[in-house]
Amino acid sequence: MVVSVNLDLTATDAPAAIRVLADSLAHADSVADSAKLLADTLERESVLPTYVGDGVALPHARTDAVSSRVVAIARSASGVPFGPKGEKAHLIILVGCPRAEVCDYLAFSRQLLRRLREPLVRAELLAAPDAASFLHVLQLNEATVPAAAS
Repeated sequence: MVVSVNLDLTATDAPAAIRVLADSLAHADSVADSAKLLADTLERESVLPTYVGDGVALPHARTDAVSSRVVAIARSASGVPFGPKGEKAHLIILVGCPRAEVCDYLAFSRQLLRRLREPLVRAELLAAPDAASFLHVLQLNEATVPAAAS
């Protein structure tokens, strides 16, 4: 699984944030078509916004644009408006996975949401000084290889 981390996201709206995250994965070997990854994620976001509360948004897509799961994570100090109410997301995690990866994708999403629902975890993620510390706190159960870090 490829993981990209941006701890200083400056995007001011959800589509721009999703674009930055998708672009950060463009050079990953498992991304066959970064434009399609972006389009599929934006389409999914327009159908059902992915703000899950507590300053967290999880834009995602099951797509033919990737051959294996990819994750791009961003932290925004000022927050990015997501959803119909424009609630501010400070932690934004884009997940792209192959269309056929249903069970593994759902298990990964549950694991991710469990971690992000813990107030202490969110506080530590917001305070993490670097990408390695951020990923350590997030504790993804698969080996992660940062594609880009800030």
